[in-house]
Amino acid sequence: MQKFWKTNEYFYLIIILLIAAFFRFYGINWDQNQHLHPDERFLTMVTQSLKWPSSLPEYFNTSISPFNPHNSNFPFYVYGTFPIFFVKALSEISGFTDYNTITILGRFISGCFDILVVYLVFLIGKKVFSTPIGLLAAFFYSISILPIQLSHFFAVDTFLNFFMVLTTYLLLKSIYTPRKIWFTFMGISFGLAFASKISAFLLAPPILLVFLYLIYKFKHHAFFWGLSFLTISFLIFRIFQPYAFLGPSFFDITPNPKFLANLQEIRTLFRPGNFYPPAIQWTNTTPLLHPLKDIILWGLGLPLGILSISGFILVILNLPKNFKHQFKTNLLSKISILILLTALLTTFLYQGTQFLKLMRYFIPIYPYLAIFSAYFLFQNFPKSLAKLYNPMFAIITILILSWPLSFISIYSKPHSRVLASNWIYENIPVGSKIAFEHWDDALPLNLKNYNSSNYEFIELPLFEPDSVEKWNNINTKLSQVDYIILSSNRLYASISRVPEKYPITSKYYRDLFNEDLNFKFVTQFSSRPNLPIPFINTCITPTFADFGKIAERFYYCSDQGLTIIDDFADESFTVYDHPKVLIFKNNVK
Repeated sequence: MQKFWKTNEYFYLIIILLIAAFFRFYGINWDQNQHLHPDERFLTMVTQSLKWPSSLPEYFNTSISPFNPHNSNFPFYVYGTFPIFFVKALSEISGFTDYNTITILGRFISGCFDILVVYLVFLIGKKVFSTPIGLLAAFFYSISILPIQLSHFFAVDTFLNFFMVLTTYLLLKSIYTPRKIWFTFMGISFGLAFASKISAFLLAPPILLVFLYLIYKFKHHAFFWGLSFLTISFLIFRIFQPYAFLGPSFFDITPNPKFLANLQEIRTLFRPGNFYPPAIQWTNTTPLLHPLKDIILWGLGLPLGILSISGFILVILNLPKNFKHQFKTNLLSKISILILLTALLTTFLYQGTQFLKLMRYFIPIYPYLAIFSAYFLFQNFPKSLAKLYNPMFAIITILILSWPLSFISIYSKPHSRVLASNWIYENIPVGSKIAFEHWDDALPLNLKNYNSSNYEFIELPLFEPDSVEKWNNINTKLSQVDYIILSSNRLYASISRVPEKYPITSKYYRDLFNEDLNFKFVTQFSSRPNLPIPFINTCITPTFADFGKIAERFYYCSDQGLTIIDDFADESFTVYDHPKVLIFKNNVK
């Protein structure tokens, strides 16, 4: 088996990278230049606003540098600056400098970084286990849904993930062949990870594990390597996240109070009990179990999710046994596995116990889950995987591919909000009053030959705490509007989690969906993951969640084939690229 896979190693690797590219670049303009991802909108505006400094001293002068987002009318910025610097440079080189093309370029670069992660997964799987496991792990990561989705967004997540995985690979290289060059590269990689997003600090435990081993093995050499690594990491961070420091010179490393204040503000906003609107969706969620469910059902897809957890459990179970019997002969191999486990568990345990449990925060563990999935299959079905044309291999491949193939169907058609906007222009009279929910996008969007200014928009402040004043205001507005348009489940899915906080608003949604108000349901536009299988029209709802049941009547399938109902997924999984739009008409007016 090893000979078969190794002989064809690079051929299969190229095929896997092409598969990864297809999934990441297919439908790259998924929102038809409507900029429907709020974080992406923000990063695009920041990137476009940056101006090149006239000199190196000006670049490091935080108070005046035109490359500092704080100096470009963006006083709140908590992302890393390396991704926007990198995209800005390539936009100037390529000439893609306007609002639309910067977004597309950013998405393309995001996808490229994630394809590089596919290659790193192969290298890590090969080094820690074997060539077949490395190839299969790369394939599993290439078709994992969350990495595919995040590659379609111009955001910092794929940048961070690449540098974190690259740092892990260099950690492995450093224990097998401890040379100064690996610690230099590791310092560069870790510094760029920090300059992409501050959460790169989660790599500290596996880094500490490696240096403890190096100290045990090489004594004083390890202290020199560690000092070299830390120095280079800091210098790279200083260069590519310069405005984390006050300046004005390169050598002034006083922390920037504005940068620290931004970090503190974001932590304060997302504390439990604050009821900051974007965070309400995580109220009453179970630590660890909630993100685990999202990873298995949505981030990986159910078949690969089950396989990944099985592989993780198998690695854990085999580790003590292997240490007991092979400690003297296989120490490096076991240290390597511990590095992967530590990197995975640190991120999962930390992020999974935070109040804020965004799916994208867990992207750094997906490469290791892919490796453990491949390990599980080769441990349990070695003969079935000896040849690609084995029936067992074909069945596993079909089951696992069904999820990503159905997911990318959302990119094969116009965005649901674009479809809804077209319908609005064709069916709702000009001058109509349309109610929309605050903290969500109003519809219709501006389209070619159509302008939303032809309608009067009335905002419903439904995220405000329930009170007599709030509902007197909303009821007055509802009596005036002709239509209510919910452009996603952002509000009703979150608010239904906390009926004790929103008793009146929860009842409002129940009454609206049951048509017990003066509004009648007209139509909906959804774009769920779908496999267009002929003569089949079936919904799958792979969830145990009970929130959002107030909208249960709208969970029907409208597409031919096998449709996956993902309305219960993490809000950020659906609300950007395939939200469900609901339209209600006032029956009284």
